This record gives sequence, structure tokens and C-alpha cells, in this order.
Amino acid sequence: MTRKKQKKDYRTELEKKGMPRYFTMTDRAQIRVLEFNLAEKSNDYVIILIPGYLTVFQSWQRVMELLTSEFRVLYLESREKASSIIPRKLERKIKLTIMAHDIKEVVHQLELDDQKYITITSSTGGNILTEALSKEWLHPTGAIMIGPAIEFHISLFVYIMSIIIPNFIKQGILIPAVKWYMSRKYVNTEAEPEQMEKYIRALKEANMRKAMPVLRRFFRYSIWDMPPKVKTPTLLLGASTDGMHATQECLRTHELMPNSIFVDLGSNKATHSEPLIEELEKFIIRLDNGEFIQ
Repeated sequence: MTRKKQKKDYRTELEKKGMPRYFTMTDRAQIRVLEFNLAEKSNDYVIILIPGYLTVFQSWQRVMELLTSEFRVLYLESREKASSIIPRKLERKIKLTIMAHDIKEVVHQLELDDQKYITITSSTGGNILTEALSKEWLHPTGAIMIGPAIEFHISLFVYIMSIIIPNFIKQGILIPAVKWYMSRKYVNTEAEPEQMEKYIRALKEANMRKAMPVLRRFFRYSIWDMPPKVKTPTLLLGASTDGMHATQECLRTHELMPNSIFVDLGSNKATHSEPLIEELEKFIIRLDNGEFIQ
């Protein structure tokens, strides 16, 4: 009798320490939040970390190690991720606006409205937060955005292929294709094997029925009308050497967002390690000193 191959557990040891909590949205979708209460004496601020499109925990491992030693941290996984529980009829109807509204509902159910909390986002997490803030759906004490995706640059070819290629074929060809491409363009697989592993995990765990509708929303997506409406004190972090997050667009966002400051951390690695925490500490001091426009 053939034994069924056991599915690999990609979770890090820290990730396993997070308490999974599911929150039911108005449309009955369930969003998972990993809650970390590991600090001996937590800072007054609660941190809500909202990763980008299909991002897995490994991408934030170092930041989470540093944050959880000092703060209560809530790692919010948006509804396109594998952890969400979505009624089948809603999977093809996932919109970025709905994902933005999910943040509002989660914050409300966590009863954070009357607490001091800071959101940290990257890429797509930043654009859905920008929408939520522009519509005043939530009122964090401050927001930190790493390369918010105020505009996407998805080609017509990718958009069409996402429609005509069946999902089971996408899943089959994406992993070897991305592994080949990333190893030649971005990742030194010998020096940094863990970086490739996080990309493979993201693709293996991805639910194409949820992920592809969101990808198609990126085509001709632009919300440049929203940053001027954001009143929340915001720290915008650029990574000028990272081709995947355009610093010029982050600067433009800063110019439009009236209550923001901009810092270029140089590299994507810096935005996901100690330099980010250093900027968070400076940001908290500025918040406590009331340096932002009210």
C-alpha cells in the first residue's frame, strides 16, 4: 500500500507561535490574523502588519522577530491568501476595495479603535490601506508603508494569459518557471536558498481561484486620487535599488499625501530588517511628540 506523501510544512518556528484567529466579514468570508503576544512587557502601541499580494511569512521573518520582542503584533492575511475561507461563489468576485474594507472590519472586531496602533504594509498591502484610510474606514495612530502600489503596471499579455490559461495549468507551470526566472534574475540560490523557498511556498500555497481575480484587478489599476485624502500620519519608505518597488512612485505618493514623510532605505532587504525597526522607533517618537499636522 502506497503511503500518501506528507505535505511539507513551510512555517517558521516563530510563525508557529502565532495564535490564529479568524474574523468573519460582512459577506461571510473569513480572514485569518496571526496574533503574537510574546513580549515580556509590550509597548503601548499595537502593530498590525499587512503583507503584499501572496506574500508569505518568511518575507517578514526578521522583522517579526524584532517586533514581537517588544510589541503585540497582529499579522493580517488578506483574502487572496491561502489562509482565508471564502465562499466559492465569492472567489471570482474578490476586489481590492473589498480587501480594503476587510481591514476596517478586522480592526473593528479586534476593538482597536480606542487603542494606539500602527499599521505596517508593503506593496499591495499599502494600496488597500491607502484606500481604507482615504475613506476614513479606520484611524490608526500612524501608518508605515513600504512601496505602496498606488498604480500597477501589468501588461495586456499577462492579463489575457491570466484569463485563458486554466488554473490547474497555471499552478503546474508557474513553480518551475518562476524558479528558473528568479534564480537567474534575482536570487542567488546557493547563497540565499531561503529566499527561493519563500517564493516556492507562495506559489505552492496559492489558491488560483482567489489569486487570479485579484491579479486581473491590477490591470490599468490606479488610485492617485486617494493619497491626498489620507489624513493619518504616514511614514513612506522607499527602496531605490529594488526594481520591484518604484521609489519614484513612492516619492510621488509622499508629495500627494499631506501628512507624510519619506525615507529611502536603499534596498528591499533594509525595508524588511533592522533599518525598518529603527525608522519605526523614530516614527513613534515623532507621533508621541505631536509633530504631525492634526
